[in-house]
Amino acid sequence: MTKYALILKTQDSQNEYRYVLDLNPIQENNPEQVFNLEIRESLRNNLQKQSLCKINDTYLNRAIANWIQDIKEGYRDSLITLDLPSLLATNLSNLQEIGNQKIPALIEPSISDIEPCGGMLPLLLFS
Repeated sequence: MTKYALILKTQDSQNEYRYVLDLNPIQENNPEQVFNLEIRESLRNNLQKQSLCKINDTYLNRAIANWIQDIKEGYRDSLITLDLPSLLATNLSNLQEIGNQKIPALIEPSISDIEPCGGMLPLLLFS
């Protein structure tokens, strides 16, 4: 069995995130058959957990297509750089919290202690 690694870099950081597969010689010759639904979801979940970035189907398909091409050409490591959105930012946009909808009690202001300063009219200065 030969180890093949997909290395993901995001444009926002210089960190690298790896996902490794062990392929036998038959799978090396037909790498597109390896990427079934289970492997694809495992790849997505693993890289999302490592990078804390949202990997949608478009980015996943691009990474897998790049990896398949590199495996066919004989490369053991495949590096791809993607501009991925933060997982936190995408989860915030899906937040459905309605919050506290109760109107707070009104507090009447006390104006009994307010008095005018210096009379009713402003001071007239003639100089």
